[in-house]
Amino acid sequence: MNNHVQTYNNLIQNFGDTLQNTSKDTQSNCCMTTNQFTVVNFDAFKENIVRKFGLSKSPKSCDALCCINGQFFLIEFKNGKMDKNKVYEIRGKIFESLLLLTEELGVTINYTRNNLTFILVYNDSVRHSINSSLSRKAKINDILFGLDSFEKIYFKDVFTMNEDEFKIEFVSKYLVNQVK
Repeated sequence: MNNHVQTYNNLIQNFGDTLQNTSKDTQSNCCMTTNQFTVVNFDAFKENIVRKFGLSKSPKSCDALCCINGQFFLIEFKNGKMDKNKVYEIRGKIFESLLLLTEELGVTINYTRNNLTFILVYNDSVRHSINSSLSRKAKINDILFGLDSFEKIYFKDVFTMNEDEFKIEFVSKYLVNQVK
C-alpha cells in the first residue's frame, strides 16, 4: 500500500463519514445521494486544520474525498441553482481544498494532475438535462460551469454531473462492489 493511500486510510479513521452525509445540504436538510460508502468528510478534515492552526478565518473546502484502488476523487455537492456566485464559490473551494490535500499527502500539483479527479454533483437538472442527456449518449464529458479549466492542469479529470448521472456514472461504476 503506498503512502498516499495509507494517509487516506488515516483520514478515514479520523474523519470518515458516509457519502450520503457529506452530500447533505444543511439549509434544506436534503441529501443528494443515499449511498453509504465511507469517505473522508473533507469539511471535518478542514475544521481540524482550522483548530490545529488556530485560524480566525476558515478556508473553503469541498465535501468529500474518496479513494478507490489508489485513485482519488474530490467531490463537491451543490444544491440549488448554479449561478455566477455559486460557480465562483466552487472555484475557491477547489483551490483551497487542493492546498489542504497536497499539504496532507505531501505531494505537488503534478501528483493531483495524474491521480485526482474532481466531481461536481449538482441538482439544477432542468437547465442542463437536454445537453447532459445528449452528451451521455455520445459518451462526451460535457464539463459545465467553466470548470473545464481545471482539467489537465490540476486534476486528471473533471466531471459535472446531476444527481442521476452521479448515481449512474460514479456510484454504479465505482462503489457498487467496494467494501464500505
